[in-house]
Amino acid sequence: MKLLALVLLLSTFSSLTLMEVVEDFQNSCPMFFIESPNVKQIITPTVFNGSQYKQICQRLNSSYTFATLYDTVCRIPVYSAYTFLGKKPTVRNKVWKNEPQLEYIRDSPEMRKITNDEMDEFSHQAVNRDYIESRIPYTRGHVFPKLYAADQNQADSTFTFTNIAPQTQHSNGEWATEVEKPMRAEIQRECKQENTIKAFIVTGVVPGNNWIPIRRKDNNNTDKTIVQGVNIPSFYWTAFCCYKQTTTISRAYLARQNEPNPRSYEITRLSVDMLNRRLTSLYNQDFKVFSDLCLT
Repeated sequence: MKLLALVLLLSTFSSLTLMEVVEDFQNSCPMFFIESPNVKQIITPTVFNGSQYKQICQRLNSSYTFATLYDTVCRIPVYSAYTFLGKKPTVRNKVWKNEPQLEYIRDSPEMRKITNDEMDEFSHQAVNRDYIESRIPYTRGHVFPKLYAADQNQADSTFTFTNIAPQTQHSNGEWATEVEKPMRAEIQRECKQENTIKAFIVTGVVPGNNWIPIRRKDNNNTDKTIVQGVNIPSFYWTAFCCYKQTTTISRAYLARQNEPNPRSYEITRLSVDMLNRRLTSLYNQDFKVFSDLCLT
């Protein structure tokens, strides 16, 4: 009987430690991050200090599909990290999901669709009505785009609000046309080795000065407007790196979201080293995407 109790206890502990919200990426979902060739160490992008930043191993159907550093104050990602392995045909499944463990750490580790009644309970992340009720119609801009998914499960998992930040229709379209599609083509061309492709990608946003107001119910079950609800990013950025024989190949993009004036929308193609410098300035603290790897 004591042995059985010990087995049940260990089983319970194991199920609790396989969490979506994790202590660190390296021990929980290292497969989405590049490895240093010299010391065999997983290299993650800079992780900001502070309780508002949560490391999430995004999980759907009992499978980890990508990783996200999420800002629970701005209610947008800092970045999502994922791999590109070549693309299989997928369909666009618009089932928008949320991450239960951002609200209750002992809740399910699986992202899921929430009901309208549940939306008031999700205070640390955006929910669907935040975008629907916005005075200015913002799209739900993917950070890890469905376009890069390796299979249908991974494609479905990108439709979570911890992988979404506001974009106008114009900026969303420009980002897809001028960044996502050309970068994917470059990866397919430059990172192919012995009929395989594997590139490590990190895509993120920089918080801006404007917000989408949101509403949640208070303790008296009364609607309360939160003026600083969902932050509207000032920049989107992305970078990839892959190994080809003994060298690395990398590229980065940075897009200024000067909306609502579409003529001032700016996209810059640059090295990862230059992106590191720009992000260090924009975040006002040291930031590196791939540490000291893939700088050219």
